[in-house]
Amino acid sequence: MTEPIGEQRAANPVETHERLRRLPWTGPGGKTEFVTPGDGVINQIADSAEAHIVSMARDDAAYALTMAELPEATPDELRTVVRKLAGMLRDVAHVAELRGERLSEPEYGPAARALEAALRVSMRW
Repeated sequence: MTEPIGEQRAANPVETHERLRRLPWTGPGGKTEFVTPGDGVINQIADSAEAHIVSMARDDAAYALTMAELPEATPDELRTVVRKLAGMLRDVAHVAELRGERLSEPEYGPAARALEAALRVSMRW
């Protein structure tokens, strides 16, 4: 059956469903928060938050290497650095997961999942 000219069927919500972006923070009660992908303010803030996490991890890694080379570094100082690095590794792994979820090209999916699996294994030591 053809549709009359000038009239259109309502879009199938399943066909038009757009995948939501999981945000790098949680809402009240620790609930996961989502936003529609795009160039909106929330997406820009999320991009900045992810970039900040990665930048801080790089800085912490450089600091840890410096501390590891200091003969006068105490065991307590080194333990503090290791705790900080473990936290940053967890945060960067989270960013990797979030970014992997947003990859639109199917050929990147397996690589993103492999990276996620490797990061999860490395965090279990």
